[in-house]
Amino acid sequence: MARTVGSDAEQTRRRILDETTALFVERGYAGTSIRDISERLGMTKGALYYHFTSKEDLLHAIVAPLLNGLRAFVEDVRDAGTVRAELVRELVDLLDANAPLVRSLSSDPAVSRSKLEGRGAGAPFTELAQILSGTDDSDALRGRCAMGLIFASVIGPPQHQGLDDSDDGNRRLTEPEKRFVTAAAVAVLALPAP
Repeated sequence: MARTVGSDAEQTRRRILDETTALFVERGYAGTSIRDISERLGMTKGALYYHFTSKEDLLHAIVAPLLNGLRAFVEDVRDAGTVRAELVRELVDLLDANAPLVRSLSSDPAVSRSKLEGRGAGAPFTELAQILSGTDDSDALRGRCAMGLIFASVIGPPQHQGLDDSDDGNRRLTEPEKRFVTAAAVAVLALPAP
């Protein structure tokens, strides 16, 4: 069977991103060096630099799917003409799917807003805030509260903190928790229930 041109490079790139994401979740961005990444992968730093020019380049590649998802959410809301309960659930699912990474990066002071803003990474978050906030002051407050509620639910401490010390930072919301968070955000936004 013939190999697709570039397939090895794409597989290597995917492996680098997966292992780097795992290291960022385990140790944080600041606590992970290029050497740590190359050792984890069993490759030289030079080989790693062939695929990614810097640790910051890796960071941007790792957060790109989340940012693209946020952009798609904003477009879905624009296409619908309004925020609806099922779209709020999409947002909860998107953030929860990326929870370990969001949790790690949001608590890492080395991942400054300016480091992400440099490549437009803040734009989807700004658009998200605008789309949830509406036009008047009470809508703006509702939008900020709904965003805060969703983010706090996704990145907050585990529900049974202290009972299970084996938490490795990869915890996610359960289905009942997702339904609860969605319903709470829908209520805050004063949207019709699904």
